[in-house]
Amino acid sequence: MLVSISWLKDHLSDQDIILLDTRPKTMFLYGHIPKSQSLTIDQVIQFDQFGSNLVADENKIAELFGSLGIDDSKTVIIIGDSMDPSAARIAWTLLYFGHEKTFLLDATIMDLQKNGFELTKKPFTSQPAKFIPKIKSEIRVDAIQLKDNLSKFTVLDARTPQEFMGGHIPHSKLIPFTDGIAYDGKLFQTRDFLENLFSQSNVSKENEIVCYCMHGHRASSLFLQLMIAGYQNIKLYDGSFVDWYGRRLPLE
Repeated sequence: MLVSISWLKDHLSDQDIILLDTRPKTMFLYGHIPKSQSLTIDQVIQFDQFGSNLVADENKIAELFGSLGIDDSKTVIIIGDSMDPSAARIAWTLLYFGHEKTFLLDATIMDLQKNGFELTKKPFTSQPAKFIPKIKSEIRVDAIQLKDNLSKFTVLDARTPQEFMGGHIPHSKLIPFTDGIAYDGKLFQTRDFLENLFSQSNVSKENEIVCYCMHGHRASSLFLQLMIAGYQNIKLYDGSFVDWYGRRLPLE
């Protein structure tokens, strides 16, 4: 899921690379690395009657990703900041719609500058492509599926302890997404660190795991941390707590 700064330096001129900067648009316009395009989190979600942030409509996503030049031949590199889960949410969205060549740059914009990358304000537009969604339904769960199979899932809450204590999905375990974040210019802690983190919380690789938070963004970060740690049976509840609470489903 991760690529290094040195990898990016070696492949920056490759024709099959798409760079997506997931920071807020104003930050992107202030300065970004050459060949990168802006893609913000609000472009890949849609709202329902409860205010939940749900994965966007398939046709909208096909048009959006195609306009960014993404097709099966392209390798997508997502650029973001460690404490902002937007990059993780966008990465999960690409994976959900079947784009397997999806990677996150394991560094921040500031770290790129420290390593010789110059920022530009010049816009870049990829040649449009035809993106064909191939939905991976196995990495997403909705409220009804979760409610009906609650005892079968290991449910992980990626929010803060304060949010968790204020009410959470029954039988869920608290693992704040920040526990797996690195603070040295990289996005995530090492695989060994993450494996130990989840092992200490008795999260088995044999179980089906569901991640949630308030809206699904922080849970996407936890989802990717689990992937890095070698877990495979992972799902995102993208409606998350807002959806669960809006449906008046049981809480602890």
